[in-house]
Amino acid sequence: MSMIPDDKVREVRERAAILDVISDYVNLRKSGANYQGICPFHGEKTPSFNVNPAREIFHCFGCGVGGNVFTFIMKIEGLAFPEAVKFVAKRVGVVIEDRPLTATEQRRQDEREQFYRVNELAARFYRRVLLEDGAGEAGRRYLERRGVDAATSEAYRLGFAPDRWDGLAHFLQQQRVPLPLAEKLGIVRQREGGGYYDIFRNRLIFTIADPQGRPIGFGGRVLDDSLPKYINSPESPIYHKSEVLFGVDLARQAMRGEGAAIIVEGYFDHLALFQSGVKNVVATCGTALTPGHLKLLQRYAGRFYTLFDSDSAGKKATFRAMELFLGENVPASVIELTAGEDPDSYLRKEGADAFAGRLKGARPIFDYFFRDLVQRSDTGSVAGKVAVIDQLTPFLAKISNPVERDLYVREIARVLGVEERALLRKLGKGPVTAADMVPVRGQQRGSLGSEEMLLALMGKFPEVAGRVREYGPAGLFSPEHLPIAETILAQQETGNMVDWGRILEQIGSPEERNRLAALFVADAHLDDIDPHKAFDQCLQARERDSLRGLKSLARELSQLDPDSTRYRELLEQMESLRNRKSQLL
Repeated sequence: MSMIPDDKVREVRERAAILDVISDYVNLRKSGANYQGICPFHGEKTPSFNVNPAREIFHCFGCGVGGNVFTFIMKIEGLAFPEAVKFVAKRVGVVIEDRPLTATEQRRQDEREQFYRVNELAARFYRRVLLEDGAGEAGRRYLERRGVDAATSEAYRLGFAPDRWDGLAHFLQQQRVPLPLAEKLGIVRQREGGGYYDIFRNRLIFTIADPQGRPIGFGGRVLDDSLPKYINSPESPIYHKSEVLFGVDLARQAMRGEGAAIIVEGYFDHLALFQSGVKNVVATCGTALTPGHLKLLQRYAGRFYTLFDSDSAGKKATFRAMELFLGENVPASVIELTAGEDPDSYLRKEGADAFAGRLKGARPIFDYFFRDLVQRSDTGSVAGKVAVIDQLTPFLAKISNPVERDLYVREIARVLGVEERALLRKLGKGPVTAADMVPVRGQQRGSLGSEEMLLALMGKFPEVAGRVREYGPAGLFSPEHLPIAETILAQQETGNMVDWGRILEQIGSPEERNRLAALFVADAHLDDIDPHKAFDQCLQARERDSLRGLKSLARELSQLDPDSTRYRELLEQMESLRNRKSQLL
């Protein structure tokens, strides 16, 4: 979390009118108590983005994103929470004094700034060689053959490393750069006999930038068939391959607008798509897709497409990515091109319109894996079917949506000609029931609805908050919602209005924050209800949910092996539900 004091965060939030801040990015028009506009986070024609200035929160009913002023700035600017607070603070004139750095911290900060400066100088050197130097003629001819225009070359900051041992090293010395510093960045290396030589020589240079566009590394490609075809900057204090994606600085706005990101493997794959008008594309830098990459992308997009080579290596990369996407419960699909084609060659032959059709026909990544596995397996024999199921079930079990998982079970059973029950047993559970809708925490989806409604009632009607206080919030709310209820009660005890922005801020899960923002952003539907009756209905709904949950869990329990892990999990869930139900009686 940040080093910014809580009272300073609160001051910034209170002084920053969310309507004014968001109006800098979105054209908003008044609609009842709210303001509406076209959502900046996904493509839409009909406004579904709502801002509630009284509660200082926003929500889009199209893509589901919502939160307070900091949430908005984090997503629109791609910032972490501390940076978002500072961003808004600067706008509203709140001075945030960072604590004095220790001598060690100051030295590290100064060194990082030096690293950025050295890479910037290197990028300019490579760029100048490509554009102006005779040593860059080979690079210019190569780009011309590949159909790379001047605007694309400029956007990518393409460069060329001359066929010299010390071209860059000599330039950096002229700029009074300590070469040991450049060596830490992996762009020069010290000779055994003294002096330094360039790492990149006679190669086309791609500049790898962070989301703010600062050069943090380089990729170099040979102009012929020699090996290695590519070399990339090594890990450095400012370049971490597991957290960096090539082209993210160029793709930020497009990813937000499309709500999606296309992930490719190579620099020229990226370049070909970008030049053809597909801007929401990023590339891995010689490494497999990582959780760090996914975390970076989720700042800008919610849907993902992989576009890797169709050879065995490309398929392996796709399937490794599938494990990541399924594990993180993130929707992803696979764009399939004609066999033997990569994005560059495909676009040259077929054009952008044909690629748009391929994008539209992208297949969910698990379905792609399943079809590919069946195609290359002997599904005509019992042993072959068993082998396919053995490979499918670990990934199938990671699909958290029970409806989607059930549909895949049916399709796999149909294609392989086996009983659905056999697949379900392989997964370690009986038929998919309402109990499969239970999140890991063991809560029922119906009870989430009643808890959310109860939170909304508490914020609008003090008498409902009073009844919650009498009952005891611990008996009415799950651990996920209990802190929110307690915050509402604490704020009302001081006689203040409920600070919805602060409440949303304390919700760790983006999905839950978005759901609650949708509920809190407008409460006109509560104007004509009897709050006491509504409170009683919430209690009744929770009791019904508990009874249904117990019955469905009991049905599933009866079909399981008592020694299985799932059996023990269900017993724990049933005990938890019984305890919760007893607290309501």
